[in-house]
Amino acid sequence: MPGRLVNEKTLELNITHEGMSIAGIGVFGFTQQQESRIGADVLFPCCKPFILQFKAAKAGVDGSWAKFQVNNNKLRNQHQALDAISRSGMCDAYYMFPLIVSDTFLTSSFGNLLNCTCMVDANQLTGNLKWTGQAHTVKVQKNCGFTVKSSKEVKGEGFSAIRFFDRITKERESKPNEETNLPKFIRDLIERLDRIVQESKVYGQSEHTLVIIGIDVSRNRLGYLQLPIRIRGIQERFRKEKVIFT
Repeated sequence: MPGRLVNEKTLELNITHEGMSIAGIGVFGFTQQQESRIGADVLFPCCKPFILQFKAAKAGVDGSWAKFQVNNNKLRNQHQALDAISRSGMCDAYYMFPLIVSDTFLTSSFGNLLNCTCMVDANQLTGNLKWTGQAHTVKVQKNCGFTVKSSKEVKGEGFSAIRFFDRITKERESKPNEETNLPKFIRDLIERLDRIVQESKVYGQSEHTLVIIGIDVSRNRLGYLQLPIRIRGIQERFRKEKVIFT
């Protein structure tokens, strides 16, 4: 039996492609093996880097509403990392919630998936809920309103993914930056993200997708760089040492 077509990787690839096509930017994908030795051209970020965390619906009605699981990675720390990065002000962090439930709706909507995808700032989900070691259910409506359910509830409003990428298109030429060596820039950025997560007392590691929009020296050609990255919080061995000595 073939697996379910509506999965996070399929949604990530297709929705990212749609967004970057709207913005007029080419897409470069990297495998986990390429992560440590990226052979990319020199790019100049023309907007603030952002991390996208894609989620696939667990239940719902196509294009109307859907339920998602967040912070459901092995260590139950993914949201803590996203929240810390989002609040840092250095790098934006968004959840992508496609209201796509059935394989039939997915295959019939290729090319228009952004129209049924909502985005939410990671820190908007946090509220006063307990996130350490716990996964939570998020219900997202067509208008991008959402409710996070636990022993308590957090409600809020997200925004349309199609509008987000339309805004990127308008802003991409208005924020040129100075020349930057990409490999060093990437390393420095990831180190800063690691530091933010560690300072926020997040333990373990979590995986994310880093998206950077760049422009060449002549400022005539734009490019898009998508990197799978691993954000390292405080390592378990240090956590144990801390417990021993306190």
